[in-house]
Amino acid sequence: MSRIPQPPVNLALRDAERHDFWLGFVVVLAGLLLAFCGAQHLTSVGTVEGASASEPDLIKAFSFGGLQYASEQAPPKPPKPTGDPAADAAALAKWDQQQAGVRPPDWKVRVDIGAKTPCPT
Repeated sequence: MSRIPQPPVNLALRDAERHDFWLGFVVVLAGLLLAFCGAQHLTSVGTVEGASASEPDLIKAFSFGGLQYASEQAPPKPPKPTGDPAADAAALAKWDQQQAGVRPPDWKVRVDIGAKTPCPT
């Protein structure tokens, strides 16, 4: 076998062999973000505290009796007296008017994350 002559290598003009850091960094960051968001996966079901429940919270609520339906909730309390009879009467009339046509939706459910009653099944 005979060797084929190669042209001389000019090191000044040759591209440096390097690894690109930013592409790998962006890919890893996107992967971590997707893993974090996938683990948290918030739902549109509200909690008793007012936040949005995550899927593990829903599992806990289903297994420990932590579901609260809107039809089971107590209506809002009337306004507290302020001492001014005219203002109190106006506030109470406004509250009565607001409560006259209010019926809680049957489909609305809230989750009590701190429920401790185990499911009977």
